[in-house]
Amino acid sequence: MDIWKHGKYLDLWSLVHFLSGFVLCGLFYWLEFSFIWALIYSTILLSLWEVLEFVIKIIEPSVNVTIDIIVGLLGFFSAAWLYFLRIEFDVSLYFTVVGVTFILTLWGFLDFLKKGYR
Repeated sequence: MDIWKHGKYLDLWSLVHFLSGFVLCGLFYWLEFSFIWALIYSTILLSLWEVLEFVIKIIEPSVNVTIDIIVGLLGFFSAAWLYFLRIEFDVSLYFTVVGVTFILTLWGFLDFLKKGYR
């Protein structure tokens, strides 16, 4: 089973995009950005990531690119709900999510290098 294969809509990379949005929101919250600026910068960074994927020849269906950004923003809004509305910034939760995101990204990227785009 090829778990890192790109799907038309959602795939395991969608989890990485969700967690990335969560991480970005946490970072901007910790840096004391307002919600609006955190959203703007996160949207820009999530979009630039998709451009980087294109530049390094990870070509996905357009709908998957769009959904990756939307899923990343869902991760952002999940963190925003948590950090801006519910609890104080929890460093251990934040670094746990950062660690999981890093491990999944590294695993997927190494699989990409081994097998190429699928």
